[in-house]
Amino acid sequence: MRVSVIVPTWNERENITPLLDGISAALKGTDFEVVVVDDGSPDGTAEVVAERARSDPRVRLVRRHGKRGLSGAVLDGAQMAKGEYLVMMDADLSHDPACIPALLERLDASCDVAVGSRYVAGGGAVGWPLARRLSSRASILFGRLVLGLPVRDLTSGFAAFRRNVLAELPTRYSAHGFKLLVEVLAVWPGLRVAECPIVFRDRARGRSKFNVQEMLAYTWLCLRLFPRRLSRSRR
Repeated sequence: MRVSVIVPTWNERENITPLLDGISAALKGTDFEVVVVDDGSPDGTAEVVAERARSDPRVRLVRRHGKRGLSGAVLDGAQMAKGEYLVMMDADLSHDPACIPALLERLDASCDVAVGSRYVAGGGAVGWPLARRLSSRASILFGRLVLGLPVRDLTSGFAAFRRNVLAELPTRYSAHGFKLLVEVLAVWPGLRVAECPIVFRDRARGRSKFNVQEMLAYTWLCLRLFPRRLSRSRR
């Protein structure tokens, strides 16, 4: 199988069907699967996915008990995925499935990670208040300075990876949070990374999971990863 799209879910009943339709349209003609990893959504998201899986063998459902974190869901999904390339994306329709082929093209061009980036030419965010824009920029600047990483959109939740990058990740510091990309780039020095422009659209339905607690978790993650930067600089 060429591509596995890993979608963590928590209360995304309203969004999951249009997302699955969008992924199917974007990857038409490609050998792919969608691995939905649900953390026990009380709104019945898993039941919607299970019904879809009965009629579409490309859709697989992984049930986890309790809200255990987006990054952990992606990592668990990666262990069960069959694809050569692994794509992670949100379930809230903020990430456009039509961008997946462009990410895969970068992997075909010998990259290890292709990041869907809001902060390169052609990218952006729609529907964000000023405070959200400023906090996003500040978080990325903090991560780039602390970890010495050149990627412009460290906090993107939309990226494609060669299978080994996620399947062999030596740490799981971000498992209970939502910023897996930061950890991947920090613990795998020498990765070939490309950024592809995306337009992030704030969710139209449901409630955002972004909050102060997540921001604090991101800050702590960067600090935990900082010693790895020091070890790289001493080599």
